[in-house]
Amino acid sequence: MTSPQNEKYSVFQQILLFLAAYSSSFVGNTQLLAAIVNFKGYVGVIDAVSAKKQPKASKPQTTMKTAARKSVVSQLEAACLLALEWAKTQGNVQLIKDFTINDSSFKGKINAMLILANYTYGVLNTNKVAIIAATSVTALQLTAISDEIALLQTLQKAPTAARSSQKTVTSLYKPAFVNATAGKDTLVNLIKGAYTIGPNANLQLVTDLENALVFSGNVHHTILKAIFYITGTTTAIEGATLTITELLRVGTSNILGVAQIAEFKPGTYHVTFVAPGYVTQTQIINIPLAAKVDVTVEMVAV
Repeated sequence: MTSPQNEKYSVFQQILLFLAAYSSSFVGNTQLLAAIVNFKGYVGVIDAVSAKKQPKASKPQTTMKTAARKSVVSQLEAACLLALEWAKTQGNVQLIKDFTINDSSFKGKINAMLILANYTYGVLNTNKVAIIAATSVTALQLTAISDEIALLQTLQKAPTAARSSQKTVTSLYKPAFVNATAGKDTLVNLIKGAYTIGPNANLQLVTDLENALVFSGNVHHTILKAIFYITGTTTAIEGATLTITELLRVGTSNILGVAQIAEFKPGTYHVTFVAPGYVTQTQIINIPLAAKVDVTVEMVAV
């Protein structure tokens, strides 16, 4: 996956966690339940594509290629030392040039090395009858060189084939992400339509959905946090609500009296603080980008 795709996939996973947390709230909503099934299926397709990804060349394969390359060079060098002396007796300038090789002749990239190795072996093989007759080079030795070159070529092609396969698999991500994104958008519309207002309104559910839609990795969050106390004491109030009116975002205080809302556009908002049995309060608060704003709220009993 690309970095943008990784971020989208992380959001998809956050949405799946959200759906699991609120599964009981969706019972009976046939349209939404069908959309949830579709979305899970789309994410499953992405997982299936990821499963097809092949790992890079393993250490054993890399070790084999290194050993094969070394073997090809050493065997060619040994054979050419003998063939060179035969070529000198023949006074063949081209053969003398072809057989004048050493380890440094094969330095550099593997493809260039293979071209030279194949060429040199071809010259040896073309003149093998005369070389075998005049030197200690054997047919078995030449066959071994041919086999080592073939092995090295196979090992070199394997990563290329893997990269080609990877490229094909990577291209499958695009339609998978298009479908999953469309499925996500459908979920958002159905959930907000059903739970923002009306008999099933659940602002906490909608708030948690909004939070799930924001990539949570490596980002600085805009956060509004409130701590609710009974006025004049340090007694925390559990179950109080913090609401950003313009955004319809809600946070509910925990046993420590802490409520917070994260991941929203910075700006100046009307913020309402409500607790059963206490006087409701409203403040106008400015929340800068990527800032964490803490508010202490002392609630007065009705």
